[in-house]
Amino acid sequence: MNIAILHYHLKPGGVFQVIANQMQSLKSILEADQQCQVVILHGQSQEQVSELQWPESSQLHVSTQAIAGLGYDQRSESEPNVSELADRLLNALRANRFVPDNTVIHVHNHSLGKNVSLPGALNILAREGYPLLLQIHDFVEDFRVEQYQHLRAMLGIRPHALGQLLYPQAPHIHYAVLNERDHRILSAGGVPAERLHVLTNPIVSPGKLPESLSIREEMELERGIPTDAPLVIYPVRGIRRKNLGEFLLWGTLFKSRASFGTTLAPDNEAEIPSYKRWKLLAQKLDLPCHFELGDSFSFKQNLAAADAVITTSVAEGFGMVFLESQLIGQRLLGRDLPEITTEFSKNGINLDLLYQVLTIPVEVVDKDRLIESITTAYSKLVQILSGKSHNEQSARSSLDQLLKPGTIDFGILTPDLQEEVILQVHNDQETVARILELNPVLEKGLFPQDAQSATRQAVASNSVAIKNYYDPTSIGRKLHFIYRNLIQSPRETAVSCLDCSETILESFLSLERFRPVRSMS
Repeated sequence: MNIAILHYHLKPGGVFQVIANQMQSLKSILEADQQCQVVILHGQSQEQVSELQWPESSQLHVSTQAIAGLGYDQRSESEPNVSELADRLLNALRANRFVPDNTVIHVHNHSLGKNVSLPGALNILAREGYPLLLQIHDFVEDFRVEQYQHLRAMLGIRPHALGQLLYPQAPHIHYAVLNERDHRILSAGGVPAERLHVLTNPIVSPGKLPESLSIREEMELERGIPTDAPLVIYPVRGIRRKNLGEFLLWGTLFKSRASFGTTLAPDNEAEIPSYKRWKLLAQKLDLPCHFELGDSFSFKQNLAAADAVITTSVAEGFGMVFLESQLIGQRLLGRDLPEITTEFSKNGINLDLLYQVLTIPVEVVDKDRLIESITTAYSKLVQILSGKSHNEQSARSSLDQLLKPGTIDFGILTPDLQEEVILQVHNDQETVARILELNPVLEKGLFPQDAQSATRQAVASNSVAIKNYYDPTSIGRKLHFIYRNLIQSPRETAVSCLDCSETILESFLSLERFRPVRSMS
């Protein structure tokens, strides 16, 4: 069996780690007489990935190959180079002797608008008879406005026609999604059940962590992080959907009692203005929020130094941090995402220190301005994504009802309003007390009464559940099963469009799901 894995880059982070974990999963299940050749095709220079280590064995052989034009689009590019990219991919496959009869092409996030040539190039590969497994981690329809606009502008097609291109259909084209929510969305869009798979991410333990005290001492020396107060680590790249304003709010509420750190800066230019905004605000207010700890300390060192892990993200495809934190014995604080975590709960994973809403008194912000700013931002995005006008009065009425109890979720505020709340909290101890009173889980999570005992019990229970449902071996068996079915699938030279692709877009556009911080700086 030959597997060609396609992704734009192999930089440390989400999808790269998923690919590495999937290789570990395959390695764990291959029998002695099974051989699997894997080539990972990417858009970086080969020198940039030459030192990467991949799980290998006598049955599993992994190599990487750079493909010009497979990386992120340069915004200056005037038009897609579909046939050119397809030719380069076909040449790479043939050079490795990867022919359609014994090969699966496994593509990560093909439809996200990072490379407008890729969907069309994959259609050409499918017409050549290559089976495709299109794994969707994130949907461009899920309020990813810049990427959606880029796709439409480069491809010159109407909003509802975009989905027809992004989700090609043929017996030898299958889809993999990370959760039941995404399965329901693609199923409603018309993807046949036999071609649609829930393929959760395998969770691989990072192994034994280094000794904490020496790392904390280094952090104090290099970054001024005191050793005598809790350190809460947010192990992410600081992109907008990670909701760094809420991370700063934590730092403001507990500024004399704890320290907070993030690990990586964003590498996407569109994300830099928002990241700089929050970093500068933290510096201006002298908050105990430290950025880019990953530049000086490894992932394992950051986890070892942490007294707790936090997530304030408002949207995830899978949410690795929810599970990885449990395997390393750390309590997890911050924002719950029921769209994602409901499945974890069903599988026996208890994340009871998380909140679904971080409640803020409405009087902290201008109510009329709040309603107007959110309504305007939402209506603008709906127009961009769907091409349809939204009833702004309906949105205002819905928000007005939401504010009836006299409170609002911090996560629904625009970045400007989040900053105003942070400044108010920074300057007024009464506001601090009020927010902590409204959100007792914040204090409970950061300063638990019996931290060691409670953590040990929760982690022990959660670790068993994670191994039962997200163990690399069980995921490896499922992945191998999907690959085998794809190789055996009938081939058609005709590739059709998804019948009801507009339902994919519509499933994401409710006001209840809208979070301005995802698209505003």
